[in-house]
Amino acid sequence: MEISLQSARQVFCDVAEATDAAAARRAVVLCAEQIGMAESERSNVAISVTEMATNVIKHASRGKIIVDSIRQNGSCGLRILALDKGPGISNIATALEDGRSSAGTAGNGLGAIRRLATRFDIYSYPAKGTCVLAEFWPGAVPKTGSDIEVGVVSVPFPGESVSGDGWSSRTVPGGLLLMLADGLGHGFYAAEAAREVERLVNETTSTSPAVILQDVHDALRKTRGAAVAVAAMDCENGRLCFAGVGNISATLLTRQNSRGMASHNGTAGHEVRKVQEFAFPWNSDNLLVMHSDGLSGRWDLADYPGLWNKPSSVIAAVLYRDFSRGRDDATILVAKGV
Repeated sequence: MEISLQSARQVFCDVAEATDAAAARRAVVLCAEQIGMAESERSNVAISVTEMATNVIKHASRGKIIVDSIRQNGSCGLRILALDKGPGISNIATALEDGRSSAGTAGNGLGAIRRLATRFDIYSYPAKGTCVLAEFWPGAVPKTGSDIEVGVVSVPFPGESVSGDGWSSRTVPGGLLLMLADGLGHGFYAAEAAREVERLVNETTSTSPAVILQDVHDALRKTRGAAVAVAAMDCENGRLCFAGVGNISATLLTRQNSRGMASHNGTAGHEVRKVQEFAFPWNSDNLLVMHSDGLSGRWDLADYPGLWNKPSSVIAAVLYRDFSRGRDDATILVAKGV
């Protein structure tokens, strides 16, 4: 088993053996302690992650547990994703019956996870595998204050202690400002560039992607540089503005079709020949996917019936599971109307 503790607030666990479930539980409980979860909440987390890891091993032989601390409206919670490429669950309704555990585990199965978690969801499809989401909050899931739900999965280059990718999501008047960055290469210096982009985007008063991208370019001159894309969603006026430089992939989807959003060649901080902002229509039935080049661009949501209707973090996790190249930092951000 490989466990990567990115910080006290982020854990990645490869699970493939029976002992891995216990190791995953210890790592995730430590994460819960570090964000200040009460003992009763940590107990719920421990039972749930043990069940999730054991199910992965029993039904799919191997998979991943991805854990992140998450913040909404000043409240801090824990998000756990269990991913596998197993045979899938033939009857989810039956599997969710409380007290049923086809894996023979002590936690009483998926129904127990659903009961213990503040927020629970599952996506499973024959021959593709399963993704289980469990979020734990001190009370109800806090409101985001936005009409857009954002889900992100960000995993570092295998063996690295830091990620060279960065992202940001924050509410602005009338909508949401999103950013995804990929520091050149991977490791410490790529992470340094990505953190600088995050800092600037989180502090800027502008909501123009072109202006923000130009400011990022100027700020990154002292770093290795990065590919950067910025999207500003104006929900009040039904518009999405986008600007990018480098190899960040961005796709705007409707139920009927999809269109890529162009980024210009270059590296922010080093060579940017042109910064150009594009405008697209946006409504509550749209979906935006942005990802770094650690993810293959060959995905198609049409291959995953029902996935569109799942939480953004589940969509991001499934695409990460099936299209991660495994040889670079990989970050995928999904935003959808709610």
